[in-house]
Amino acid sequence: MAIDYSKWDKIELSDDSDIEVHPNVDKRSFIKWKQQSIHEERFKRNNDIKTLEAQVTMYAHLNKRVDKLLLELKDEDLISTVTVSKYLNANFDKNEKSTGDNVDPDIPTFNEMVEDLFEQLANDAKKENKDPKDGKLIREMISKHRAKIDHVTKEAKEKLNKLYIEKNSHISSDDVHTGFNSSFLNKKDKNSETSSNNVKAMESLKEASSTSNTISLPKPKLEFIEYKDDVMKLAPETEKFGEITVGNYKQCENYLIDNMQILSEQQKDALMMKSFEYELNGNSTLAYQIIHQSELMSYIREIYDIQKIPYLDVNKLKEIIGMFFNRVLLNTENPKGKQQFLESVQTKFEHVKNRCKIMEQEEQEENGEIQGVETIQLKALDDSTELEVNLPNFNSKDPEDIRKVEIFNKLPKDMQDAVKTSNLDKVNEVFATMSVEKAEAILELFNEADLIGIKALLDDPNDFEKLQEEYNANQVQFEDLTLEEQQEVLKQAELQKSQSTEPSNTLSNNNETSTNVENSITENIDIPTSDIVD
Repeated sequence: MAIDYSKWDKIELSDDSDIEVHPNVDKRSFIKWKQQSIHEERFKRNNDIKTLEAQVTMYAHLNKRVDKLLLELKDEDLISTVTVSKYLNANFDKNEKSTGDNVDPDIPTFNEMVEDLFEQLANDAKKENKDPKDGKLIREMISKHRAKIDHVTKEAKEKLNKLYIEKNSHISSDDVHTGFNSSFLNKKDKNSETSSNNVKAMESLKEASSTSNTISLPKPKLEFIEYKDDVMKLAPETEKFGEITVGNYKQCENYLIDNMQILSEQQKDALMMKSFEYELNGNSTLAYQIIHQSELMSYIREIYDIQKIPYLDVNKLKEIIGMFFNRVLLNTENPKGKQQFLESVQTKFEHVKNRCKIMEQEEQEENGEIQGVETIQLKALDDSTELEVNLPNFNSKDPEDIRKVEIFNKLPKDMQDAVKTSNLDKVNEVFATMSVEKAEAILELFNEADLIGIKALLDDPNDFEKLQEEYNANQVQFEDLTLEEQQEVLKQAELQKSQSTEPSNTLSNNNETSTNVENSITENIDIPTSDIVD
């Protein structure tokens, strides 16, 4: 049988007699120096490992306390030193503190460290001219401090792993253990002793054989189920969890503890999407049940994510599952947590129901099952003009303005609000909700109050200058007329306006071009609902 000698490569030789040195260097002194250097490096490495191990352990205990405080205490409780101290002593061992060769025996306990942290944050808030009695501010500062601890812990673990690898790459006297070391005096008859040894050896082999058959391999490390190639795919364990009826919280708790791997973002989202399938098939009861179970997974996963653990920590997740069910859903003394949870479930259920209705409606429209809806919309068909909303002067004492305000007040409340925005799109949105008959009645009121006007659009700046010159010339000519001539001109203009029978003449806003009502007000017949509903 071939013998593997590679393990001896890890030995650090500090007293090798065959080592070659420079002729001017004393060989024995060099070996002594080398031996001393190896021992110093080994001592420093072991010392660093113990220090980092104590540091990581301490941070873990502090984070455990801080996370529990942030999770269960309100903002106003975080600013009370007495409340924080009582809570820590009631939920954690007040005498628990770091121990080890490199730890100061007079080091404060973990609870005292957390209390000191709150006092330090309050002093920092004062230095920054912020209110130390603001619970929300203190919570934010604690969360930031918590993130810093995570960063330092991560660096410590990385350095610790490097030291472990470096240590394992060398064999020292600490790693040498005695294997078989036995001696005896053979005073008995050799034949009898040999036969008895053979019997014992056979019995030992049988026992070892039977024992080896019962040894089980360690279970593989649990990981969250994530189907990255198909985000809609559900694991069988997740589907089974969705089948648990609403209210069986103890069964849900036990199932999640036994199947922690389903508590992934992908699986809880995939379970949520399953509810759409049931709702579209008309089974709202099962849809609600699926949403309820998905929300359970979502709450627990959200709490777990606060820990910022990138893998599935069985012990930590088990603790979170038990805490959530016992303190939120099974807490008979304070049902507020359960009430908020069920309200969240109901909100998502209503969202799914509404989305399913829209999906069904869109599907019917695509299949041509919905008839066109007759509506009236306002728009200008001439590209050179656009419609604009003319609000009446509500504060004027002029009889004409008072008349327009009275007509305006006859409009429905939603139409009044739309007109006040001076936005034609808002007005059309209200028209879209009306029947044609009601919309036509509204249009008559628009005409009487001159609420809609036509504005000409001038693309060429020269046109604008020309129009301005004409206006100024006409204005001068009008001012040159006598009072009687001015009144006659106004009278003729009013007579021409009153003789017009087309509604568009009342909407022309003194535009010389007569515009037909179809240019400003159109009836859109048989418009599918999809053109109106977003």
